[in-house]
Amino acid sequence: MGSIEDVVAVVHCARVQRSDYKKYKYIGQPVCSGANLAFAGPTDCQFGCVGFGECAAKCLFDAITMVNDFPVIDEELCVGCGICVRTCPKNLISLVPKNARAVVRCSSKDSSKVTHAICSAGCLHCMSCVRECPADAVSLVDGVIRIDHKKCYEYGPSCNEACIKACFMIHVIQPLFKKPFQKEDGEITPQEALAL
Repeated sequence: MGSIEDVVAVVHCARVQRSDYKKYKYIGQPVCSGANLAFAGPTDCQFGCVGFGECAAKCLFDAITMVNDFPVIDEELCVGCGICVRTCPKNLISLVPKNARAVVRCSSKDSSKVTHAICSAGCLHCMSCVRECPADAVSLVDGVIRIDHKKCYEYGPSCNEACIKACFMIHVIQPLFKKPFQKEDGEITPQEALAL
């Protein structure tokens, strides 16, 4: 088994921010790959995390902890082996460089109206992040916002995280750090101020 140096796994879903996400009661083996076959799983977003922790169960390094039926990755324990990437039936996990300045936390391909009705933390595909990125590192690929980390890194920090500041929804695009869903300093971000 190999690992890739200087990369970390990231879950491209922000459902951990929500508690009311079930669309039906799933009866069956509690594994993501099985539940995903039944109408994309019991969660209301067909593109979101199923939440049974198959990725956490397969992680050999205990780098994934399930919090409210959602996988939270500890970047200090993650070795970038990619087992979780191959395990997720919805392809919601990818390996990104540890020096990545921003990551996208949503994989919804739904329209903004459908996404907003389902998820308060979902991407509305407004393209503000794409327009504001001076490095042309942010783009819409197959209906999902993606970041070209090589272009972003080569451009440097002079962009002042333009894509993050341009995003109108909480946690769609955010800096990559240890616990992305917990505030450390208690400050309100521009995204949260807009969402109030």
